[in-house]
Amino acid sequence: MNLEQLQDKLINDFNFDRVLEILIKLDEKFTKEDLIENAKGLIKMTYTSREMDDVFFQAAYLTATRSYIDGCEVHYSLNFSIDIQSNVEFELPEPFKHRIVSEKEFILREEISSLLEENILKLEENKDDEFLKSNISKIKEILEILD
Repeated sequence: MNLEQLQDKLINDFNFDRVLEILIKLDEKFTKEDLIENAKGLIKMTYTSREMDDVFFQAAYLTATRSYIDGCEVHYSLNFSIDIQSNVEFELPEPFKHRIVSEKEFILREEISSLLEENILKLEENKDDEFLKSNISKIKEILEILD
């Protein structure tokens, strides 16, 4: 989803008329166009932010946020301080590799752990085997690197 589509979706789903009613009761001087321009700017800042963590930006009574869900989905939100909001969620084209353990890495870790157990069992049978001791030490180092 590009920036324009995201802005359109959030702004079209957001109830600016209700926000204006509340702001008028608070004796605030905003127009619907002012609020929409603020929202567009906030959404653009969340969209273009290079942070890989949750971000939020505020202007007047509006807040725009972006957060990632399990490294494979992104969630955008436009909020008025009295819980009037619009949300968009969509899957990312590719999950974050540095936040998720891949299936291959999981299988590799399991196989290496199994190999460690086998070597430990064989060492119990032959406590003087220097080759097995060396294997166990190396396998432990590999597992530490994977963690």
